[in-house]
Amino acid sequence: MATLKKTVDNWKKKKWYRVISPKFLGEKELAQVPALDEDHILNRVIILPLREITRDLRHTYTNVCMRVYEVKGDLAYTKFIRHEVSRDYLATQIRRRRTALQMAFPVKSRDGVEFRIKMFVITAVRCSAKQKNTLRVNVQKFVEELVSKRNFGDFILDVLYGKVNEEVKDYAGNLVVPVHRVEVYKTELKEEFDTEEVREVVELKESSPKPRSKTEKQEPEGGGEEAPSEEAVDEEFPEEVEEKYEPAKD
Repeated sequence: MATLKKTVDNWKKKKWYRVISPKFLGEKELAQVPALDEDHILNRVIILPLREITRDLRHTYTNVCMRVYEVKGDLAYTKFIRHEVSRDYLATQIRRRRTALQMAFPVKSRDGVEFRIKMFVITAVRCSAKQKNTLRVNVQKFVEELVSKRNFGDFILDVLYGKVNEEVKDYAGNLVVPVHRVEVYKTELKEEFDTEEVREVVELKESSPKPRSKTEKQEPEGGGEEAPSEEAVDEEFPEEVEEKYEPAKD
């Protein structure tokens, strides 16, 4: 009599871990995530609306992404890796007879953290090419100076609460044309991962002998003549082809 195999329910083996926000966001408990062990939750990316952290409805259109970098007991500590404002919300801010300058550039904070900023500068009137270039150059220099004078956590906090947007708007509005709105819609941390293990796997694959393909001819044992292949037999004795007749046209 055949015995039935016992099915193992992996869900029962999972443990719930509490996700903790970064220090500059108050180290609050954000959510609970199931995982088999610490290795399965380490480096996991958690994406949440900013309103879940600040309890402010004005932050509905902003998402914050955090990566789990350390696990202690049932606590999963995260670090900030990026924030992004919804494209649908950005589209509502752009109107006709205005110029929307899109900018993206790398920056470095006072505590040595490198990250990338993406922002919109929306003017109240249309700009010429020369005015656009002046705005781009001066706004980028101004933002780079702002970042260099603040720690990473403090600057990100000012971005999330709109303080940086107001500072850049006040500065850019006095350059060439009036500025309607400034929106830092994305900041992304520059992450570095250990790739030594990946390189070792690649080297092992390259050094391993390649399997012989099916199309390669194998030499017969005993030094005899090679057996004719199927293709050679087909060429020597071709299959009969049925002739097709078409009715003659009147």
